[in-house]
Amino acid sequence: MINSTYTHERLSWDQYGMLLAHAAALRSEDPYIQVGAAALRSDHSVAGTGYNGVPSGINISWEDRDQRRKYVCHAEINCLRYAKPSEVETIYTTLSPCADCIKTIGAFGIKRVLFSEIYDKDNSCFDIGKVFGISIEHFQFNPQILIK
Repeated sequence: MINSTYTHERLSWDQYGMLLAHAAALRSEDPYIQVGAAALRSDHSVAGTGYNGVPSGINISWEDRDQRRKYVCHAEINCLRYAKPSEVETIYTTLSPCADCIKTIGAFGIKRVLFSEIYDKDNSCFDIGKVFGISIEHFQFNPQILIK
């Protein structure tokens, strides 16, 4: 039986997408930063999720941060592995994309990116995004508010 006194606020599509990105980030083995991404189509169905990590079957030492950077695939790339060009309307990321990822996002025809936190080491995605006609928006989202 449904409790008639229970009410909750339904997540917006942007909150839903960002929650999926945060959930994907929990799969990352990277001890320095866990990044997640989720891609939604125009009908709000999920085209993919991904997190930062090395390809399956590859073992690296996570202690040497500079060394592991050579092998780690970014969350956005892993998210788009099975998507088709022009299939994704919005990609949600827990961290603003790097320059290479925003170029890949542009190559997939994605015109909207929402991110939770700014990646302070590379802000060139904003300039590249303008040239590519990509809207890159900061989206305040704390997944902890959903845990009761």
